[in-house]
Parts: sequence; C-alpha cells; structure tokens
Amino acid sequence: MERDERSASPPPSPSPSSTAAESADSSAPTSRLRDRVGEHTLPILLGITALALLLRVVGLGERVAHWDEGRVAFDTLRYMETGIWEYRPIVHGPFLPHVNDVVFGVLGPTDFAMRLVVAVVGGLLPLAPWLFREHLRDLEVVAIGAFLAFNPILLYYSRFMRNDVLVAAFMLFSLGMFVRFADTRRVRYLYAGFALAALGFTTKENAIVFVVCWLGAGALVLDTALFRPHARQPTRAFLRHRYDHVRERTRGIDLGRVLGYYAGHLVFAVALATLILIYFYAPRTGGTGVGLERLASRPGLFPAVADQALTDLWEGITDWGEKSADDGGYDSLVDRFQDFVTRFLWALGAYAPALVVFAIAGIVGERYLADRPRAIVMFFGYWGLVSVPGYALGMDIWATWALVHALVPLAFPAGVALAWVLARGLESIDDVRDRHLDRSVDAVLSVTVAAILLVSMLAIVSGTAYDPTNTRETGQDHMVQYAQPTQDVRETLADVEAVVETTGDPVLYFGEEYAIDNESAAYRPPVTDRWIENDDGTSERVEENGNWYRRLPLPWYIERAGADRLSAHDEDELDELLRTESPAVVITHQEHDGVNNEELVDQRAGEYVKAAHDMRSPGDTTVFYVRADALEELESSS
Repeated sequence: MERDERSASPPPSPSPSSTAAESADSSAPTSRLRDRVGEHTLPILLGITALALLLRVVGLGERVAHWDEGRVAFDTLRYMETGIWEYRPIVHGPFLPHVNDVVFGVLGPTDFAMRLVVAVVGGLLPLAPWLFREHLRDLEVVAIGAFLAFNPILLYYSRFMRNDVLVAAFMLFSLGMFVRFADTRRVRYLYAGFALAALGFTTKENAIVFVVCWLGAGALVLDTALFRPHARQPTRAFLRHRYDHVRERTRGIDLGRVLGYYAGHLVFAVALATLILIYFYAPRTGGTGVGLERLASRPGLFPAVADQALTDLWEGITDWGEKSADDGGYDSLVDRFQDFVTRFLWALGAYAPALVVFAIAGIVGERYLADRPRAIVMFFGYWGLVSVPGYALGMDIWATWALVHALVPLAFPAGVALAWVLARGLESIDDVRDRHLDRSVDAVLSVTVAAILLVSMLAIVSGTAYDPTNTRETGQDHMVQYAQPTQDVRETLADVEAVVETTGDPVLYFGEEYAIDNESAAYRPPVTDRWIENDDGTSERVEENGNWYRRLPLPWYIERAGADRLSAHDEDELDELLRTESPAVVITHQEHDGVNNEELVDQRAGEYVKAAHDMRSPGDTTVFYVRADALEELESSS
C-alpha cells in the first residue's frame, strides 16, 4: 500500500473518541510538530538506536557470568584451543561459539567481549520498524523503536549472552526484509530476508516457532480480510474487486518471464540460506574426520559435511520440541502451563507494564475502532498475544527471557497506541501555543501520560535491567534467573584469577558436589568421565558429569586464567593434594549431603583467606580459599 493511500485511512485509536478519527484523516489540519517529526523520522530513529546501543554497551562486563553464559563461554575457549566443536542442542545454536571465537581473538576472553555481539544486535532492534514504514505512520515507527530500545526485559537480556534476543532480532529483521521485498520487488531484500532467517536458525531452535507464528498470524489476518465485510463490501465483491485490480496492473506483462525471474532468485536465496546453515552447523573436527575445516584440502567431503550439518539442525529442532512436551517435573503438562502463564503475566506486569498496556490498547483500537484495520498491526498483535501462552507451553524451565519472544512483536501495536497519544500531545501543544487554550487539558493529559511512561520505564531499567548488582533475594518470580551468582563474588574471582596467573599453581575442587574423577574430561565438551568403545573403533560418550556443571560459571574464569584443575573427593585426597600440590585456590560447596565441607577445609587450610558467596541467587553457597602468601605478594606489587 502506498504512503498516500495509508495516510488517508483513519488510524487505530485506543479511545472511542470521535476526534481521534477526525484528526487522523489527511484532510484534517496537521500539527506543525507532527510535520517536523515526519520529516526527521529516520534521524530520530537513528538517535534512539544510538542511545539503545550505549545503554547496552556501557558497563557490559560488570555483572558476573550467569551459569548459561559461563558454560557457552567455556566451550568457546576450548574450541579456540582445540579447533574441535560439535553442535549440542542443550547449549542451543552454533552462532555464539563461532562468532565469539573471532571476538575473543580480537578483544580477549572477557565478560564484556562475550556479551558484545548480543548487545550490538539488541541495540540495533529499534531500526527494525523502518523496514515496515510503508505500512506505519511516522510517529508509529518512532514509538515502536522506543519500545524496542528501552523495554527493561529486552534491555536486560541484550546485556546477557543468550540467544533469545539474537533469534528475535534476526527473525524480525528477516520478516522486515520480506515485507520490503513485497513493497519494492527488489530482489536484494529477498536475499537479505533468507540470510537473516538462516542466522536466526543458527542461534536457537525455536526460530521454527517464529515461522509457525507468522503462518498463524497471517492466516488470521487473511481470514479477517476475506470473510468479514471489507470497507463495507461483501466478501464476493471484495474478491472480485481485487481480481480486477490485479488483472489491470498485470496487463501487457509477460507473467511467465516475471515469475521465472523471481523463481530463479528465490532458488539462489534459498541456496544462500542453506550455505549459511551448513557453515555454522558443520562440525569442526580439528583436521580429522568429517569437518568443515577439511573442505579446503578435500572438497569432495562437502556432501558429507552438509548432510551432517543439516541433520544436526533438524535433530536439534526435534529435540527442542520433545523437551517442550515434557512436563518438566510438574504433575502434568497442564500444571506446568498454568504455573508458567501465571508467572509470565506477573513478570509482564512488573517489568513491561507500559508496553503491555499500550499493546492491548493498540490491538483493540486497530481491531474494533478503526474503519479499516491494517493487516500489519493485526499481524503483530496476533503474533505477540499467542506467544505468551505459547512459550508457557513450550518452555521446559521458567525464565523471564522467554518473554523476549512476545515483547518484540507486541512492541508494534504498543507503538501504534503510543503514537496516537503522542500525536494528540503534539497537536495540543500547537493549539496551546496558538492560544487555543480550550485544548490545554488535552496537552496536559498527553504530556502527563508520556511522562508517566518515561518515568516508569526509567525506574524499572535503573532498578533491574541496568544494575549489575541486581540479583534475586527471595522467591521464583524475578527478571534475574535463579542460576545467576550474586555480584559480591566479582572481587573474589578477580583475586582467584590474579593469584593463579601469578603463581602458576592449580585450583583444587573439594567435595562430592564439585570433584570429578578425570579433570581432563573438560578438554572436549561436553564434560564426561565415561566413554565406551564401539565395534567400529570409534568412541562414544554415554553420560555427562553433573559435578563439573555444578561448578558453573567458575570453569569460564578458571579456564581463561590458564589454571590447572585438581579434584579431591574426600579428606584423605584433600590432605594429600594440599601437601604435594600447594594449590593456589581451594573451592568447595559449603555443605553437601549433610557433610560440612567448609569445616573440613577450615581444619586444614590455615594459610588461606576464606570468602563465601552464593553461586545461585539465592542460596547454593560456595566457599573460596585463596592462598594468603600469594595475596600478600599481589598487594605488595600493586
């Protein structure tokens, strides 16, 4: 739809007031302030994006790594060291390990570097509405960009090395490129759309859910267009009108040639997406076997590499679906669904109240108050609404990061409603300036609504999303997922790394919670103590070592410090290793199965400085013993 056509149609309104429809009509006088915004939509959007990037990058490395972050970061370090990598659905797609392999090589393995790619992609989200500009008004583009930039949940998880923001951003930009292709018929958008969708599938398996949501939302929009009166025309008349319109526009055009042209580009675009998927999912075998790195010397391996990569992708998607169907420890899937929906609604009310209220207003206004509802707004509304119960059904554990997938589409109808408020405010300010004082109430009301929105978002952002010390104290319902260590461990971790790097002595894990039989098992993730030999001479891992994973996120910090690792299961082993190895650091879980590990180490480690920290929030206390002489040497040298 062309811009002059859409500007002539009334906008959706969250208010039944008749003045809304009148002021939105192109024949009605427009505000000078609104004109200025319309003339500078892209610069304003770029300014919002720049601020979004700044908020995501400043202080990015302050928060201690979450367990999930520590696991993927450790795997990336091992991949850098060995050149060996294989896809494992439990840690989601291969995008972050491969990209952070490059980032770590340039910036070094730091908490800042591991989150940087996610922060940049999340910071660019406000640009996405620009791709839909043919179907949105200027103020709506700006308002949507603001919601995507400053929503606390989107901001927090843009400062977190997880794939949720990545997959949401890539799939949203992919959809935008397809819409631009439909608007302009320029094939570069077709290629960009498929390439971005492929990147979405390299980040997380639930990219398939985005496609399902698009199909479902598209079907609902089509149903509304075909089987409800459209512009007060019966469905049959409407279909006849559209048919005549298409036939008139294609008169004199060689449709076969046109379709062949676009079909050829479609094939190449799909091929490009397939190559991206193969590149990311193909195993890296360190120069042996079927690995991507071997294609340079043996191109004939490409079919086997491609088959392995695409098979792994499909198995990852099905594995994700099977986990989603599991009851997750609840009495039934229904019980889990009810619990998760309740928690999601609570989190939306606590951390995204403005976006949710405006989204509902935008959907209701567009669906029931506009004379001709716009398909694009209803599409995003349907997509966002179904995502809340959909992810409650599809999540195997509860975490606020799942709401990213609902908030991104809901930002569009929310922006439509907010734009309506802003438009009224701009018009009222002009009226007051022109001494039409009878409109001053509208100006005050609009400015007040905008101020409340801004203050509420800033308060939530400063109190949660932008505070690295923000960790859960009690309860389950919080933006911070439970596997987040408390921030007070940061100073101790800095001492641990410094002492290890200075002395070159090992780190000793003590107790049945943390000790494993074979520390070298971490050389090639996943960490396991047990392998079996197959009849064909190959080896196969049969179980992962839970004790190693309970250490998270410590392996990330210990590995980047270059420390050797030791394990002591009992007091005899502890005594022996303290005597013979003189470890720089001893780490133990405070208590396990009724055994007070802290007390046992206290009796033996008299020359160590002790610090205790919660490695989950709350609870799960870990005790660190850092060698006193090494600390004293560090303090004297500094």
